[in-house]
Amino acid sequence: MKKLTTLISCTLFLASLAFGQANSNNLEQAGNDNAANITQVGTQNKTLIVHSGSNNDLVLSQNGGLNTAENQVAGNENLIFIQQVGNANQGVALIQANNNDARISQEGNNNIANQNMQSDDSKASIFHQGDNNKSIQQQLGAGNQTSIVDAFGSNNNTSQAQDGENQFSKLNVIGNGNVDIITQNGVSNSMSAMVEGSNNSINHLQNGNNNFAGSDNDPRLIQTGNDNSILLVQQGDLNASSINQEGDGNKAINAQTGAEHTNIINQVGNSNTATVTQSNN
Repeated sequence: MKKLTTLISCTLFLASLAFGQANSNNLEQAGNDNAANITQVGTQNKTLIVHSGSNNDLVLSQNGGLNTAENQVAGNENLIFIQQVGNANQGVALIQANNNDARISQEGNNNIANQNMQSDDSKASIFHQGDNNKSIQQQLGAGNQTSIVDAFGSNNNTSQAQDGENQFSKLNVIGNGNVDIITQNGVSNSMSAMVEGSNNSINHLQNGNNNFAGSDNDPRLIQTGNDNSILLVQQGDLNASSINQEGDGNKAINAQTGAEHTNIINQVGNSNTATVTQSNN
C-alpha cells in the first residue's frame, strides 16, 4: 500500500510538472477573413492574439522557453510576422490602423521588441540577434511611415517615434551597449544611422518637413568605434546633415533651425569634438 501511495504521488508530481512546462495560447478574432498561424515549440511560451477587423494575417512562431508574444489589431488588411528563437524574449505588435506591415524577429535571450502602429499604409520591422536588446517603434499620423531596426549584439537600446506622414527612419547597430533614439514630426523627413562598436549613442530630432539625414541605402549618421556620441537636432524645412565619426570618444552636435541649411561633419581619430549651430535668425 505504501508503494502504491508513493507511485501515485510521483505520477501526480510528474503530471503537474508537465502542465507547468506547457505552452499556452489565447486567440480571439472578430471580423471576416482573418488568419492566424501559430507555432510554439518548447516550454512555457505564451501568446495573446486579439484581432478586430477583416483580412488581417498573422504568422507567429516561438521556439525555446518563457517567450511571450502579443498581437492586438483593430483595423483591416494588416500583415504581422513575429518569430522568436531563444528564451525569455518578448514581442508585442499593437496596430490600430489599416494596411500595415509589422515584423519582429528575435534570436537570443531576454530581448524585447514593441511596436505601436496607429497610421495607415506603414511598415515597421525589428530584428535582434543577441541578448538583452530592446527596441520600441511608434508610428502616428496620416500614414506611409517606415521604421527599421537591425541590431546585432547585446544590451543595445533603440527607439523610433514618428508622427506625421511619409517619414522614414532606419538604424543598423553592430556591437554592444549602444543607445539610439529617433524622433520625427512632420512630413517627408528621412533619417538613417549606422553604428559599429560599443557604448555609442545617437539622439536625433527632426521637426518640420523634408529634412534629410540619410535614406534606406545611404546612412548619413555613422559611428565606428567606442564611446562616441552624436546629437542631431533639425527644426524647420529642407535641412540636410551628414556626420561620420571613426575612432573612440568622439562627440558631434548638429543643430539647425530654419530652412535649407546643410552641414557635413567628418571626424577620424579619438576624443574629437564638433559643434555646429545654424539658423536663419
